[in-house]
This record gives sequence, C-alpha cells and structure tokens, in this order.
Amino acid sequence: MVYTRRRGTAIVETPKGILVVSLDGSNFTLPGGGAHRDESRREAAIRELMEETRMRAVNLTPLFEFMGGMHKGPRGGTFRNAHKVFLVTATGTPEPGQEVKRVAYYDGSGPSLTPSAEKIIEKYRSDYRVRV
Repeated sequence: MVYTRRRGTAIVETPKGILVVSLDGSNFTLPGGGAHRDESRREAAIRELMEETRMRAVNLTPLFEFMGGMHKGPRGGTFRNAHKVFLVTATGTPEPGQEVKRVAYYDGSGPSLTPSAEKIIEKYRSDYRVRV
C-alpha cells in the first residue's frame, strides 16, 4: 500500500540563490516537512522553516502542488510526498536547526539537490519565470 504524506514546502529566494537544507550534509532539499494531523501544509511550512533554519516566515504565497516520487518509510511501507509549495519571505539568518546538518543556496549550478527539490525548483523557475 502507498501512503500519501501531506507536506508544506518553502521556497525562500535570496540574492545568493534559493535556500536549501541538507539532512545528511551532501544532498540538499527545500525546507519543509510533513504536516501534523491537525496542521495545514501552510502551518507545516512555517514550522519546518523555523525548525530547520531558525528563520521566521513573515509572508507566504501559495504557488502549486507537487506529487513526489515513492519512498520507503522508516517503519516499512511506501509513501509519496504531496507537497504544497509556498514562496516565503522570511527574516533572520539561516543556520542549521533541528535535523539539518547544513544550509546552502541553490544558484542553478549547485549544490546537489534531491530529485523532488530539483523538479520543484525547475517548475517554479519555469512557471513563474524566475531566474536563479
């Protein structure tokens, strides 16, 4: 059986590029995570951005939804992430928070992204005519 995980995903644009985070120190993804049972994906994006980067979201604009690929769950089973992607204006200086080993900026040439992050950024750049 395949489970769907509701996920809030943040795109934070900066002059250095799009903010990305790494859980393992090498592969980077967009800040965000799974929504709790009684939490909206917007609320999840705000909470996860704070937990992962210590930045405070001050404005969120919903952009699009994106269905990620299949993943093996830590307790067995298979799941897919149903991302709700938000363009986020945030305050603070990003630094690694809970679960995150590194923060960086994606400028079109690096760092190495997860497949979902790469596809989400590609859709964002294409649909919203934004250059990184």
